[in-house]
Amino acid sequence: HRGLQYLASRFAIPSQTGEPLQEDLASSINYLTSHQLQEQVMVETAAKYHTPANCASLKVPAVNSSIWGYIGGGIKAQEMKLQRILKLLASGITAFARSVDGGP
Repeated sequence: HRGLQYLASRFAIPSQTGEPLQEDLASSINYLTSHQLQEQVMVETAAKYHTPANCASLKVPAVNSSIWGYIGGGIKAQEMKLQRILKLLASGITAFARSVDGGP
């Protein structure tokens, strides 16, 4: 149907790709992004990478304790999930930065 093709092309988000990575690295990334990682492994790995002293924007903000008691359970659960994701993301960015910087 021409109408469906038109709609699909109209709302398709263009995707640009860059140069390919080394095959073993790309394979690892594809595996890691398509399989759930063990919680304990993520926690242990994230604990190795502390926020650099001069990268305050990587510090995950704490929830405002004065309003925490007024927030409903569903919102608290969402906030806790978001905090966990942000901490893992910050640890990943820190690990990458350390590897580029040549530090520990």
